[in-house]
Amino acid sequence: MRKVIQSMNMTVNYLLILILIVLIVAVFCQVLFRFVLNQPLAWTEELSRYSLVWITFLGAAHAMATRSHIGMEAIVAKSPMALRRVLIVISGIVCLGFFFIMVQQGWNLAERSMTQLSPVLKIPMGLIYSVIPISGVLLSINLLDVTWQQLKRGEEQ
Repeated sequence: MRKVIQSMNMTVNYLLILILIVLIVAVFCQVLFRFVLNQPLAWTEELSRYSLVWITFLGAAHAMATRSHIGMEAIVAKSPMALRRVLIVISGIVCLGFFFIMVQQGWNLAERSMTQLSPVLKIPMGLIYSVIPISGVLLSINLLDVTWQQLKRGEEQ
């Protein structure tokens, strides 16, 4: 199972790199056309905005896999092992609850927005909003994996 999660995170990592390249190219084109050629492109602003949204949500899921989110590790590290395990489990349950709401409400938002088109690119806004439930699922999977690894590592110490 760990290999499947690692493959999933590697795929997300490559997707993030691809989206970042799209974002850089779109912003570069916008600057070039606006300030050098005096002919601004309408689609670059929208594309860069939606790319940034996707990078933010997928990046949060990737950060969960690498344990890069901010946390109160000093409190957990100075706690006795039994309390440490309880804190890790409580933290995981609270986060899972939030991710469940994120998936549920994100799905509803994406579903309702499929008929609304973006102003310039004319793509369904539901596709843009679909990153919310996707990242919620990825966050949940990575949280369970990270929490399991933390609990397992605690037993070894």
